[in-house]
Amino acid sequence: MRQWKAFVEKSKHFLLIAFLMIVTFCYAMFQGGFVSWFVFFTVSPFLVYAFIFFVVREDILLIERKIDPIHIERGQSAKVLITIERKTRFPFAYIVMEELVDSEGLVQAKIQNANAIKFVGFKKTFSWQYELENMPRGEHRYLGVTIVFYDFFGWAKKVVVAEKDQTILVYPRVQEMKYAALQTKYDVGLMMSPYSIVKDTSMAVGLREYVPGDRFSWIHWKSFARTQKLQSKEFEDRQSSELMLVLDATKSSMFEEKVELVASMLQMIVQERGDLSFISAGAMTKVFPAIQGDKHLDQVMYHLAAIKPTENVKFRFHDQQAFKQVATLLYVTSDVSDEFLHTLANIVKSCFCFVVAKQQPVQSELAMRYKHIQVIYVNPADFYHLFTEVIRP
Repeated sequence: MRQWKAFVEKSKHFLLIAFLMIVTFCYAMFQGGFVSWFVFFTVSPFLVYAFIFFVVREDILLIERKIDPIHIERGQSAKVLITIERKTRFPFAYIVMEELVDSEGLVQAKIQNANAIKFVGFKKTFSWQYELENMPRGEHRYLGVTIVFYDFFGWAKKVVVAEKDQTILVYPRVQEMKYAALQTKYDVGLMMSPYSIVKDTSMAVGLREYVPGDRFSWIHWKSFARTQKLQSKEFEDRQSSELMLVLDATKSSMFEEKVELVASMLQMIVQERGDLSFISAGAMTKVFPAIQGDKHLDQVMYHLAAIKPTENVKFRFHDQQAFKQVATLLYVTSDVSDEFLHTLANIVKSCFCFVVAKQQPVQSELAMRYKHIQVIYVNPADFYHLFTEVIRP
């Protein structure tokens, strides 16, 4: 069907050129005189050019798309530079280029100079640059570029589709968070036991082999002076392997803010050399055990960039026996209920429930009854002091 439409479109323009040639020639023959022949010889070069336009086959040899910057976060802008190399040097009057996309995010993003008009002449290589503004988070796909060649007056037109499949990944916006050792508590008679979510760097308990990414201050220089081998100080982990972060991917007006909070918390904890696991509770449950270092963090960030909200979350806490072994659960959501808090109270030992909402919800009596569950209101515009406010007495 598409080829048939292209054939009809091409035939329509070809018949138009043939009709103009016949009309101008007949006008000169029957009218006679200087004016009529002057019109014929003036128009003839353009008609001959348009006729050759159809005969010449134009192919695209190369198309290259560069996106700057490579790492894009939600709300940022990006510059796109497209370089195209064609096969011949046949002089086209001008061309019109348009991107082919398979993403609603790219369509909704404000595009400057989305349809470019270029005067290429005899050039085989030409470029086109435009800007994407206020990029939405997600995985956005380019399919190619549609290039339409025209003659001087638009009598002839040739459409070439250059396929160039490319994907842009827009990550969630990461906000800076002030680090504070988050303390959790267990009910053990009259005694409360604190546990930190990251390594306690105040006391070294041993040495280990240096791993790229270790902090400069962790290097044990005395052993390096003796053995000429880099070794890092080993610090005490306070239940860090039992810390778990869970994202509730239920569709809501605060979904993007929930993803950003999770991304910000992950980056802060990894920077502080904390050990934790992450579960994405959405249409499909995705588990990331033992997130340690930038490599693991990049895998989680890739998932957070592509995750989509869902109406039905298949993840259920009472089906996960692993939660009974978790020391601390960090749960990020935008809505809590008494039923949900009751379920958590019977499963986990300690939980921080971060509720992302524009207005602070009413504190549940059930939440105040359980000392090992803390419901924390999160301002979606500012995550910086979140952890310091949590540990405030």
